[in-house]
Amino acid sequence: MNTTRIPALIDALVTTLTTALPNVVVYDGLGVSGDRGVDALFIGVDDPDSPNAAFSANAEQDWANANYTARDESGYVVCAASSWVGEVDAKLARDNAFATMAAAETALRANPSLDIPGMLWTSVGTRISLMQNQTEHGAHAIALFRVNYRARI
Repeated sequence: MNTTRIPALIDALVTTLTTALPNVVVYDGLGVSGDRGVDALFIGVDDPDSPNAAFSANAEQDWANANYTARDESGYVVCAASSWVGEVDAKLARDNAFATMAAAETALRANPSLDIPGMLWTSVGTRISLMQNQTEHGAHAIALFRVNYRARI
C-alpha cells in the first residue's frame, strides 16, 4: 500500500521531463550545475545554489469516503529551471529559464496523470518565483515553480 504519491510523482517527472527536454539537463534532486551555457531542471529542489538540503515536496491527505478505505492527496513538488549564460545578458538567462518551465508545463498538459496509478492530474502553477544573479562568469537565472497534483490513494 502506498502512503503518498510523492515518490512516484518525482520519478515520473524525472523520466517524462528528461525525454521532453532533450536540450536541458534534468536532475533528480540536487545535481552539479553551473556550467555556463547549460540549462538545467532540478526536480524536487527549491534552491540549486544552496549548500543545504533542498525542500522538495509537500502533501496533505483527507479521507475520501465514509468507509475510510481511500484517501485523497493534494500537494506539490518544487522544481527549479536554471540557465547560466556565459555573457552578461540577464534577459537571455531569464528567458531560457522560463522556456524550460514552459516546456515542462507543455509536457504535463500532454499527459496530466503521468500514467501514475491513482494520479488524477498534475499541473504547473500556483507559485512561480525568479532568482537572478550576475557574476564575472555571466548571467544566471532560476525560475522556481511547483508541479501541483491531486491523487486518490
